[in-house]
Amino acid sequence: MKNIKLKAVMLSAMLIAVIAACKGDANGTFTGSDKQPLNITISQNDNIKFVKNASSRTIVADPFVADEHLKFYLWGKAQSGQELAPKDVTVTSTDGKVGKVILDIDCYNWSLTLAACADSDLPGADPTADEVLTKAVLIGYGNVDMMFTNVIKFTLTPKGLSKTGNIDLTLGLESGMTIPDGFIAKAYIYDITTGQKIKSAGGEDTFMTLDNAELVAGTASFDANGEDLKPGTYSFQVEFTKANENRKFVWNDVLIILPGKTVDDTITIPNLVGSKPAAPSDFTVQFNKYKASNGTLTDEAEEAVYPGFYTAHFEWDGDAVNTEMNFALEIAEISDDAVVNAPISTVSAFDAIFGDPEIATDGQINAKYSFNYLNDVRANPRFYKGGSLFANSEYLDVYLELGKRYIARLYSQNNAGYSTTAAYVEITGVETGAVLPTINRYRVKYIVQGGTWNEGEDIGGGEESRDDKIVYWSKSDQTYTVLNPVKGANGKGSAGNPYLYNGPADWIYWITDLTTGTKYPVTADVPDAYDDYKNLNLYASYSREGDIEIYNDKTYDILQAWVSAFGINGTVAKDATNTVSKATIGASTTKVSLTVPVATGDNPPTWKYNNVSFKISYSGHTYFYAEQDGAERGTANEFEIALNNLPTGYVYNCMLQAQYQMTTVSYPFTIDLTD
Repeated sequence: MKNIKLKAVMLSAMLIAVIAACKGDANGTFTGSDKQPLNITISQNDNIKFVKNASSRTIVADPFVADEHLKFYLWGKAQSGQELAPKDVTVTSTDGKVGKVILDIDCYNWSLTLAACADSDLPGADPTADEVLTKAVLIGYGNVDMMFTNVIKFTLTPKGLSKTGNIDLTLGLESGMTIPDGFIAKAYIYDITTGQKIKSAGGEDTFMTLDNAELVAGTASFDANGEDLKPGTYSFQVEFTKANENRKFVWNDVLIILPGKTVDDTITIPNLVGSKPAAPSDFTVQFNKYKASNGTLTDEAEEAVYPGFYTAHFEWDGDAVNTEMNFALEIAEISDDAVVNAPISTVSAFDAIFGDPEIATDGQINAKYSFNYLNDVRANPRFYKGGSLFANSEYLDVYLELGKRYIARLYSQNNAGYSTTAAYVEITGVETGAVLPTINRYRVKYIVQGGTWNEGEDIGGGEESRDDKIVYWSKSDQTYTVLNPVKGANGKGSAGNPYLYNGPADWIYWITDLTTGTKYPVTADVPDAYDDYKNLNLYASYSREGDIEIYNDKTYDILQAWVSAFGINGTVAKDATNTVSKATIGASTTKVSLTVPVATGDNPPTWKYNNVSFKISYSGHTYFYAEQDGAERGTANEFEIALNNLPTGYVYNCMLQAQYQMTTVSYPFTIDLTD
């Protein structure tokens, strides 16, 4: 214990020393030793290299080499309001992989920007941030609190920058390939997400008609007709077409334009005319994930956008495919357990559901969703979130419905047809990590019906909630364990199985249908595990004296025969205006009563109302309101009304209301009060 105390004292002393070293004068001014060295690291990525790596199936300019091509500028603002103007900094690399900067900076909490400009096109001396941004080719952002750390890491990308790049490619055919008679070759640049052709400054498609002889010789050139291109990722395609024939065969690749860089590469085009594309591979889906605009995989909770739907992130590998025009995704909703529970590697059962993709006769294409870039998935905003099925695409984010089961397959497609085989989706369970046979998420909702959860504290403690609980799960090899919220030995619940009660009444079982009173199945008084794929609503039922019979909600309705009011003999009709005279009654008060008779028969209900209330109002003003505990069966709840307090000549709205456990019922009527 002494050692622990000693370490705590030492740690406190060190923290005080750090804070003291960073503490300024009364005016918040930092000078001299108040500055501390900030260590900046720049991680290696696809756009800036300290060691060059090759990319697969991607046309991109050689990465910037930091110590040869770039000059770095750092600027930012502290929470205190102090600003750091753009300052050129020197980057060093001792391991050839990570660049480092050491800069003395004031001890504030900083938001910083690091930008790199090509050394051939630098801003002027002492530039502003805007002047740096117009020249920047890479940029990164970060935050650092110098009170607690002196290390910050930047990842530099071209995202958001405006400086244009260029393209200068040399194109040729694979050895032995010839161009069939009548075919001509054209090269285009497409938006990789929308599939739309990129336009030139003059509004024309950015393309070139290629010389066939030069293609065969391997000397055909493409420069996008001299157009500069905004930084970003594109699809570059060479398309072979024939006059009077509505088909084309394509070769394509990903084209990355970096600010201030010219893509200078030699491209070899394989034999593709009339050939079906290869199939994609590694087709997977993740639940509650989507790819954000910055390219990072981001979490999104179920029903965060659309009630009843969750996000599914489909991803695949198309590196082996470079002759596709698009990908074709098929998703089928299924309910046949024999098919659903087949191993994912048994494709025959799945093919029997989908049918032949190239024979569109009735009954053979059963996919609920069938999309390619011609039948554009983006046309359905209720389904589409992001990504694309256009050539070179690698992911698609969609919304799927909770409580449904789906299977999916993905083809490559061009004018020669679908790839000979498809990629079948691999599904990994969120909860168990198991490989699932179908795409499925479902909702289990625990509806407390006025009850209270206790998760471990004494009743009335701080860990209580009256909110309905919602759990999401996937049908997998592990069934879902339904809560059994009974009181523990200590009179409490636990975080894993909270105790549920309603006043003095304890939870006794779950009901799946209030209309029929259907109970959720139990074994030895414990709810069975849930082994289905549909959404499940569970309504809490409570009892004060052991098990009770649950009736339809209408059992608790207030019947006309039970109500007497204002001296009117017998019953008070809900749909009639009852005329009541103060003179006729001859008293300053009168009574409103509700009497629930004692039931007879073989199985009489044993309930009584938990509470009863009565209100009189007119034109939004309440003249009388009172609440009572529910009376025993056969005994009346009575409310005494002082009629002298009610002006005559008005038709009053009366509301008799009663509540029993999860059910509230009302009995409205009117009275016309006269002198």
